[in-house]
Amino acid sequence: MLNENKIKMMTKMAIYEKNEGRKMLKTAKYFKGDYIAFGILKTIISTTFAGVILLAMYFLCNAEGMIQDINNLDYMGLARKFAFYYVLMLIVFCTIAGFVYYFRYESTRKGLKRYFSRLNKLERFYTGQKK
Repeated sequence: MLNENKIKMMTKMAIYEKNEGRKMLKTAKYFKGDYIAFGILKTIISTTFAGVILLAMYFLCNAEGMIQDINNLDYMGLARKFAFYYVLMLIVFCTIAGFVYYFRYESTRKGLKRYFSRLNKLERFYTGQKK
C-alpha cells in the first residue's frame, strides 16, 4: 500500500537534491575556514586579472600622451599609483568576498540540516514500517 506522506517526503527531497542540493553537497565537503579561504583566493585571482585589464586599458587610453612624454614620465610614480589602487581593490573585494562566502556557508549549513533531518525522518519511517 502506498503511503502519501512517504511519497511527499521523497518528492521534496528529490526536488531539493536536484536544485539546491548539488551546490550544498559540494559546500559540505569543506570546513568553514577552508571554504572561505578558497573563495577569497578565487577573489584575489580574479581581482588580479581585473587589475591587469584596467592597467592595460589605462595605457591604451593614454597611449598618445604617454608616447609624447616618454622621456619625462615618472615611471615609479605610476607604479606606486597602480600598486596603491591594486592593494586598495584587493582589500575591498577580499573583505566583501569573506562576508559573502561566510554567509553562503552558513545558509548552506542550515539547508543541509533541514535535508538531513528529512533523511532521518524517512529512515525512521522505514524502520518503523519494517517492525
